[in-house]
Amino acid sequence: MNIEAPLKELLNKQQELKRSQNRLAQIQLVLKQNFITTKTNQISKFQKLLIVLQKEGVSKVFQKVIAKTTQKLDQSSLCLTNSTNIQKYTVLDTPKKIKFQFPEYISPQVSIIIPVYNKFTYTFNCLKSLQNYLSSTTISFEVIVVDDNSSDETQEYLSCSSTIQVVVNKQNLGFIRSCNHGAARAKGKFLCFLNNDTQVLPGWLENLVEVITKDNQVGAVGSKLIYADGRLQEAGGIIWQDASGWNYGRLEHPDSPEYNYVRQVDYCSAASLVVRTEIFNELGGFSEEFLPAYYEDTDLCFAIRELGYKVIYQPKSQLIHYEGISSGTSLESGIKSYQKVNRYKFLLKWQEQLQHHLSPDAENAEFAARRLQGKKTILVIDTYVPLHDKESGSYRLLNIIKIFVKLDYFVIFLPDNGFPQEPYTSELQNLGVEVLYCTHKQPSLEEELIKRLKLIDIAWVCRPELCSKYINLLKKNFAIKVIYDTVDLHFLRLQRQQELVPQSNAENNLPSWQQVQDIELNMAKVAEATVVVTDVEKKILEDFNISNVFVVPNIHHQYEGELLHFKHRSGLLFIGGYNHTPNVDAVIWLCREIMPLIWQKQPKMKITLLGSNPPAEVKDLASDPRIEVPGYIQDVEPYFLKSRVFVAPLRYGAGMKGKIGHSLSYGLPTVTTSIGAEGMGLTHETDVLIADEPDTFAKYTLQIYQDSKRWSLISKNAIKIIDRYSYSQIKLKMKNLIELL
Repeated sequence: MNIEAPLKELLNKQQELKRSQNRLAQIQLVLKQNFITTKTNQISKFQKLLIVLQKEGVSKVFQKVIAKTTQKLDQSSLCLTNSTNIQKYTVLDTPKKIKFQFPEYISPQVSIIIPVYNKFTYTFNCLKSLQNYLSSTTISFEVIVVDDNSSDETQEYLSCSSTIQVVVNKQNLGFIRSCNHGAARAKGKFLCFLNNDTQVLPGWLENLVEVITKDNQVGAVGSKLIYADGRLQEAGGIIWQDASGWNYGRLEHPDSPEYNYVRQVDYCSAASLVVRTEIFNELGGFSEEFLPAYYEDTDLCFAIRELGYKVIYQPKSQLIHYEGISSGTSLESGIKSYQKVNRYKFLLKWQEQLQHHLSPDAENAEFAARRLQGKKTILVIDTYVPLHDKESGSYRLLNIIKIFVKLDYFVIFLPDNGFPQEPYTSELQNLGVEVLYCTHKQPSLEEELIKRLKLIDIAWVCRPELCSKYINLLKKNFAIKVIYDTVDLHFLRLQRQQELVPQSNAENNLPSWQQVQDIELNMAKVAEATVVVTDVEKKILEDFNISNVFVVPNIHHQYEGELLHFKHRSGLLFIGGYNHTPNVDAVIWLCREIMPLIWQKQPKMKITLLGSNPPAEVKDLASDPRIEVPGYIQDVEPYFLKSRVFVAPLRYGAGMKGKIGHSLSYGLPTVTTSIGAEGMGLTHETDVLIADEPDTFAKYTLQIYQDSKRWSLISKNAIKIIDRYSYSQIKLKMKNLIELL
């Protein structure tokens, strides 16, 4: 008998076991270190890791620990456009006589205008990059190349491409007149000026057009310029009081947080700049007072702003710029020398506006870069970027951030885990929010925050453990007003959980609710204001002599479409993120104790348990064919429109329950518990049904499921009551809160 194979298998298993033991030892060390630091860490990291260890095993915990460590230490883990990746875009191909295949449109949306003078190798590669990355775009465009009387092979090679409009100047007119000449031929709603010594990267045009089309107040939008070696050339331009310029971010890493959010700027370089054609024509194009070149793009941006429009930097529009190819780099000779001459002209022309700019000092760069962002700067801290389609708390926070932006505040968001999770990070950045995260260059999130302390006016800090973690650091700037957002009263939720399920404390290694209460009350006393989500929780804190307590509830958007009639609906629905233990407890109780009573009357009744991250015990419920556990679904609207009754049998928890508001916003009749309805001003049998025992819960569910008239009445009342949690109502509350501080 050949025992070699089984022996090898046994040895492999022994080695794997040894590796697992080593992993466990490392995890235990990490847990111990987290446990002995502070009560805050005991509640957060220690608790979370142990819960994962219990439910998902050693391997999963080890993956999380390693991922967190790697996130901080791996120099390329978070690089979106690092120098290694840039290499594949920067290789210059030898020009060939090829016909560039650009689509032809009668009425293009964008006219891409490329002024050229000799240096056809760069022009060729620029056009090639356009062909590579605009071939699949849905944006209609035309390409206009303005040849400023080149003496090299430019005219000969471009004559091969009939899909490019080639405009040939009979004499050398310079950059400004060439751009204006090209613009006069353009048919697009938007003009896109593009240097020939560039190579665009994927998404370059789409991201520019998205910004200028979604906001009618945007007059111009520019790109992130990157050197061929992968370093940043410019992330929007700064103009100082003396009219000198500053390429913000020059020679830094292009993925650093401060260079990766949409923001208003003094100007963007015409190396890649989209302008509304109507505005460009109204201003008479690039001003010829700055002939032959330099400061013409800055002047245009200032003039656009004088008309009441915004000039925006869009970092997701990226391109390689071989700076100095066309005009050289010396300020003392050639075209580049006009930079000094035109600076003086610009200073005289815009001296009144420049009085509001900062003095030319490197220490002022961070203020200058954000000068146009808002009247105040608000730092928002939470555990991670808002996963708004997975958790009601995240959905609330995203809407709070949107309200801040709408009220003209500049928002900096700090996710405590330091991870720029997508697509959520990009969504914030596109709103104009600066999201801090760990990078290869700066693995310390705390250092990122320290760099910005002087910029911050207000800090909105979510959850007691995060407030405890950051409060001392924030107070280093005495001017910062701290708002502590409880999200929900954690100690109240834990108290209810531990009284209802006493063993849960020991099983999940949770701190006692008294320990958490001490932390929460202390944070509420230290902060300038404390935010809760219900009047019930406000009253609880006020009974502890906590003043300056404000209610900012969940925010819900009422469904405005046509609702399906009762008879066209079927089944029960629940939704909740299963990382939140009250939701796990609710569905287990629902399926084991309530549904059997319902099935006695309606044996075929189906129920869908929506929500992200369902654990094994929830997934196992789907062994009954009448229970569906689909996991995370991005668009849950069809479920709310087709289900007949929403059920939320929450046995413990605190705060306002987003799932209840979600169902009410769709006019979906809801059966819940006293805990579920808490703090929302709901009335039993008017806009909701409330039951705390399995038999009553089952009875009410069956009654509303079978009674069309009662169903319709509660549906109408649900839609009425949700208006008090509308965006406009909460915006007013937020405005009053900030103004009080």
